[in-house]
Amino acid sequence: MTRRTRDFTVLIGTTGTVLLLLAATGALGLIEALSAFGVIASVAVAYFAGSAARVPRAFNEPAADPQAAGPVHASPALLMALPLPALEIGPGQKIAAYNRAADDLFQLTSLPFARASAVIRSPVLLAAIDQALDRSLPGPFSAELETGPDETWRAHVSRIPAGRNVLVLLEDLTPVKRAARARADFLANASHELRTPLTAISGFIETMRGPAKDDTAAWPRFLDIMAGESDRMSRLIADLLSLSRIESSEHVLPRGREDFSEIVSAAVAALQPIAAEQGIRLHLADAAAPLPEITAHRDELIQVVENLVSNAVKYSRPGSEVSVSFGASPSLAEARVRASQTWELSGRMTLLQALARSQLPEPAVWLRVEDQGPGIEREHLPRLGERFYRADQSRGGKITGTGLGLAIVKHIMAHHRGGLAVETRMGQGTAFGVWMPAARE
Repeated sequence: MTRRTRDFTVLIGTTGTVLLLLAATGALGLIEALSAFGVIASVAVAYFAGSAARVPRAFNEPAADPQAAGPVHASPALLMALPLPALEIGPGQKIAAYNRAADDLFQLTSLPFARASAVIRSPVLLAAIDQALDRSLPGPFSAELETGPDETWRAHVSRIPAGRNVLVLLEDLTPVKRAARARADFLANASHELRTPLTAISGFIETMRGPAKDDTAAWPRFLDIMAGESDRMSRLIADLLSLSRIESSEHVLPRGREDFSEIVSAAVAALQPIAAEQGIRLHLADAAAPLPEITAHRDELIQVVENLVSNAVKYSRPGSEVSVSFGASPSLAEARVRASQTWELSGRMTLLQALARSQLPEPAVWLRVEDQGPGIEREHLPRLGERFYRADQSRGGKITGTGLGLAIVKHIMAHHRGGLAVETRMGQGTAFGVWMPAARE
């Protein structure tokens, strides 16, 4: 006899005993006592049978007859303790329960009493859920799901023991896939880009050992070229490592709260000496109003500002000016306009669109870096931000660099759910702008 059955038996027995004592003492008629006992017993039996499906049971406690057992639910505490998105799905694919991670992923709070097919778009996973509900699935089921152009999940489907419901557990494989792809890209790009300087260094070493072995007067020129190629390889390796690190963690949102104006000021101040050496004025415009804090990784945003400003300095004529401005806007759309849509009759291209976190406008910050260089032809704009792509002919001829600066900026802004755009006028200058949402209160 279970504890629940025993409690109901004691309750009915005690009630019957009290009624019989009242009838024996004459305080209550026998017929009235029997009638009251029958009504109370009927209500108790009805409640006992009707509440059986809602009685908590251990997660792995077997039922006497699994085919006849009612739906047994997973423990709510167990679901909430799982770090991965978890859904409990009942007959008819109705979502019976979910944890906080699943709510963040599918926004289930706004979809009460939703079915699995309303939030899950994978036919393979929906078919596995149906098979598990029909008990035709022989055991736990796992499958990898491509949910987007750069997003992969692994779904685990299993029946809840002694019940008719199904537990679906989702595991995000995106970090693993991105890390593997970043490693492959790193090896491919490194082997391709390092081949040229290595070939040059090897050629000069062979020349110094052979035809120029006794021509020591030419050695300093050879050594200068070899040193330049060695520096180029060092910059390539540093940029490739930085890009690979950013890509591998791009899906993880930053958590620190930073002062955007302080980041911009620090980065511009660090580049003032470099601009002065090249005879270029570096002007930082003060923000019109105090800026809200941002949720960001400080070192990465400093790298964004430094890359954009150093590019502007690199492609500017001596005696010209590079202007850096920044500010706050009530929405991402307005921040995009302030950052990249200021000049009239200019060529424009959005290289990365910021991702809004909600349907409502949210405060944002923006940064704009303008130069007075030669500008960029329109046909080059769509490819800006690609690895190793450089439009040198449109930007002043042969200029040293790795071709990874804008690619790094693009991936850092994607990491911060921000945007990147370019605006240019031939013969007058180019402006790059970035924007990102402010920190939530």
